[in-house]
Amino acid sequence: MKSTHRAVLALLVSAMVAPPALAQNLTKERANILSVDWNVMQVRLKDPQGRERTWVVSKDATVEFTDKREQFPNPKLADLVPPMYVHFTYKADTKEIVAFNVAEVGFEPSKAKDPGPASASQQQAVITAVDVNVGHVEVQLPSGRKTFEVNPKAQLRNLKAGDRVTLTISKQGDREVVTGIRRR
Repeated sequence: MKSTHRAVLALLVSAMVAPPALAQNLTKERANILSVDWNVMQVRLKDPQGRERTWVVSKDATVEFTDKREQFPNPKLADLVPPMYVHFTYKADTKEIVAFNVAEVGFEPSKAKDPGPASASQQQAVITAVDVNVGHVEVQLPSGRKTFEVNPKAQLRNLKAGDRVTLTISKQGDREVVTGIRRR
C-alpha cells in the first residue's frame, strides 16, 4: 500500500512539474513572408534554407512586433505583409500557425500605411487568366498564383493569358488591388 501511495504521489508531482501537453505540441520556426491571403487564412513563407511553403493560420493567431513596435500599437493579422521576417509558432500535429512575432519589418511602416503612392508596390508577373467583366486578373507571381481585383477594370481589355506584365498593387483597406498594369 505504501509503495502504491508513493507511486501515485510521484505521478502527481511529475504531472505538476511537466509542461502541459499543449505546450509540448507547439513548434517554433522563422521565415520571410512572401504573400498572405486572409480570405483563406494562409501565409506563404520562405525559411532561411530557401524552402517555400504555404501555411494555414488560425483565425485567432496572435501577432506581436519586436521590430517597430510603436508603429503597430494594436497588432493584427492584417498587419503581416511581405517582406517581414517573422518567428512563428505552430501546432506540430495540424501544422496550423497560432502565433507570429515580427522580428524585422523590412520597410518603413508609416510610408506603407500612407494612402498615397508610397503604399503601392510593383510586382513582375505572368497573366494566367483575365475576366474583364468582373475586373479580375489571375497571375503567376514568384510566390505562386494569385487573383487580384483590378480598378479600373478597363485596363484588362487588351490583355490575355501569357502576357508578361508589371503590376502596381495598392493596399485598399485589408485588400490588395491592382491599380496599374503595364506589359513588359
